[in-house]
Amino acid sequence: MITRPGYRRDTLIIDDDDKIPNIKNKRNGIGNRTITRPGAKQQSGISRAVIFNRMTVLGSENAGIVELGEKTLAKLFEVKVPDITDVQWIAEKNRLIAKYIALGMTKDEAEAEVKVNKPFGRAQRTITKQENIAQSALSTGQKIDELAEEVSQGRAEGKTDRALIQRQLSLTLRSINSLTNLTQAEILNLKNLALRADIPSDHKALGLSPRYVDKEFYDKNSGNINLLFVGKIAEYIKLGGVESKDYNMNDIVKDFTTSSNGRPAKTIPVMYRGLSRTRAKDRKYLDLAEGGIITRNQIKKVSKTVPQGFNNPIFGITDGDLIP
Repeated sequence: MITRPGYRRDTLIIDDDDKIPNIKNKRNGIGNRTITRPGAKQQSGISRAVIFNRMTVLGSENAGIVELGEKTLAKLFEVKVPDITDVQWIAEKNRLIAKYIALGMTKDEAEAEVKVNKPFGRAQRTITKQENIAQSALSTGQKIDELAEEVSQGRAEGKTDRALIQRQLSLTLRSINSLTNLTQAEILNLKNLALRADIPSDHKALGLSPRYVDKEFYDKNSGNINLLFVGKIAEYIKLGGVESKDYNMNDIVKDFTTSSNGRPAKTIPVMYRGLSRTRAKDRKYLDLAEGGIITRNQIKKVSKTVPQGFNNPIFGITDGDLIP
């Protein structure tokens, strides 16, 4: 017993037996007293790197190629494709093309005219479906527009997405006429696409090991080489360059056969005609590091400055007229 006269009014005795106080939660309302968190005691999760389908990014020693997992390669875009049931529009388009060809236009010129002066004053109706853009039946311009829309929606923020966009664009640009007859809006979309998706401006980053190549090499790698030209002009713009009549998204291949700065540049079809010339002395070649055309004499001079001549790995040349 402890006697404390001043401890509590009218009380002199305090019982000091050990007791566990009953702490009562006096809160009102719903509260969180019934919440259970069974995962709170679990072991920490695995590294997020494993989640991304074990994507392997090869280093610069493997030409900077991004190797995508099966799920990523199977990734499909939601694409707006032409509606084949819009039969009246299709019939009118075919009539106009036939009319323009009869007036002396080429088929490509007639197609370009129809793009501007649309049948019935409108574009063909479209439907939305899941389809790989590069393998769809869309025109090159429509594919570029679809890819640009994907990028504008934030689908090129990560390395995997950018690699996928680049792959799609490479497949889209395989044709030597892929960049011809594009409208100004489609060219603008291509430019924005190249800037946002970080299209490489270095040939090795696109898996193109040789620097100097011929027609045969171009034929096997046309998509990536055309993509390289796009990447080079995108880099030029990033560094403050301005497109002009001498170098732009249409005249995209520099020409070092007549000037040291490669201007005025050529279109891809004009470049290809140079690679395909039948007379050996007139034949042209590509310098992928500079992104332009060079002459037969120029590539011969290069071969004399490197070990093993045309057998050096910097050459992707199979031209029998050039190599003894």
